[in-house]
Amino acid sequence: MARKAFSILIIFILVILIPLRTLTLRADTAMTAQEQVNAMSVGWNLGNTLDSYGTWISNVTPQAVETAWGNPVTTRLMIASVKAQGFNTIRIPVTWAQFTDSQGNVDPQWMARVREVVDWSLEEGLYVILNVHHDTGEHGQDKVCWMIADMGTYNSVESRYAGLWTSIANEFKDYDDRLMFEGYNELLDMNNSWNAATSGSGAYDAVNSYAQAFVDTVRATGGNNATRNLIVNTYVASTDQAVRSAFVLPQDTVEDHLICEVHAYTPWQFCSSEGDSSYTSFDSNCQNAIDELMSTVDSFSDSLGVPVIIGEFGVENQNNDSDRVAYTSYYVQKAAEYGIRCIWWDNGISGYGGYGILDRNALTWNQDMVSALADNAPSGTPASADPIQEISETEAEETEQTVAVIIETSQQQDNVVEATAESSEAVIASETQEPSNSQNINGNKDYFTILLIVGIPIVLASYVGLFFLGRRSGRKTR
Repeated sequence: MARKAFSILIIFILVILIPLRTLTLRADTAMTAQEQVNAMSVGWNLGNTLDSYGTWISNVTPQAVETAWGNPVTTRLMIASVKAQGFNTIRIPVTWAQFTDSQGNVDPQWMARVREVVDWSLEEGLYVILNVHHDTGEHGQDKVCWMIADMGTYNSVESRYAGLWTSIANEFKDYDDRLMFEGYNELLDMNNSWNAATSGSGAYDAVNSYAQAFVDTVRATGGNNATRNLIVNTYVASTDQAVRSAFVLPQDTVEDHLICEVHAYTPWQFCSSEGDSSYTSFDSNCQNAIDELMSTVDSFSDSLGVPVIIGEFGVENQNNDSDRVAYTSYYVQKAAEYGIRCIWWDNGISGYGGYGILDRNALTWNQDMVSALADNAPSGTPASADPIQEISETEAEETEQTVAVIIETSQQQDNVVEATAESSEAVIASETQEPSNSQNINGNKDYFTILLIVGIPIVLASYVGLFFLGRRSGRKTR
């Protein structure tokens, strides 16, 4: 009876420790910024959706805002379709302005909706970038922007900005490293100046201040945010020489967990009808502009000492699909040569003047454009729970070997242990199954440490107890 009790105790400890070890591996081995970027292949933006806004929206509800710019409510089928087309990264732009108070507290319904889309994306096996979007950008008229690249404005909204990122970071602090945070989208100065600031150096100082506040705020929330890869953008996410020279990478409490982001619709005259509506043919001028862009981004990355990604790029539909395909293929291929990862801007508009390559109602894609993106991108690493699966299987094998030793000793005393050992093997096999969602993938490593400290002595004591019981039992039978 005593031997049976000891065996059950051993199995009980293993049942507790194995799943906890499986769930915390991701947190213990967080990818560095460079590893994260290397794992990305090509990405897709869920544009004009959760980033929609408008002071004219009378019924400010999550659904009303999400669909305000003409796109349907996002569904899990849409997200699954993104993954199925070969993308392994999704950027989820979010405008928070109409759902936050002056202290940055977020309406629970809006936060729940954002979290739902993030969860779907992670469950479908995508790397996710979550940001603060049109809270930045052009201001005035019907805009909801409250973050401006201006030191006076920064000082007045600093507490709200920190409050907002505290709310977001706490909501997702237990999520694993497949989720990245982007501090802000495109900060513009008081003059709404694109490409480079025209209001003086204070605009650049403000951008650097927002970046530092973002990193400090997220890190302070702890959990997996302590090592989460964080993304900071240059002024209006520009690659202009003055912008690059003025950008200062934030100080961080950990090494190798910062990424810089730029946006590049290059050359603008070709990419947008607003640039030059007659320039619709992909030619050597486009190639030269792309070549120069990628060389510039690569040099900028070297000077910062962190990877730089292109968080937005694209070319409008101007009834020139073959040229769009040629442009996109060349752009992604050239970026790949420098190790630069690109994320396509999709605003859901597939007709003239739009960047959409997915019909979100019919769930059909512009396959030529998808091929131009996916076929020319690096292979990357699947953003699934596979890394956990591989490690946990190794851990399980080691644990099974330990169980086998215990079983071999115990079987000499009582056949009851054989049955409990079979039970433990079943538990081990089931616990190495891939986790079903992002919540389950994340655990608290402190719990594991405590249980490990307590559990190992108990297992060893149990083994020793079995050994001495076996010896005493052996003496009695002689």
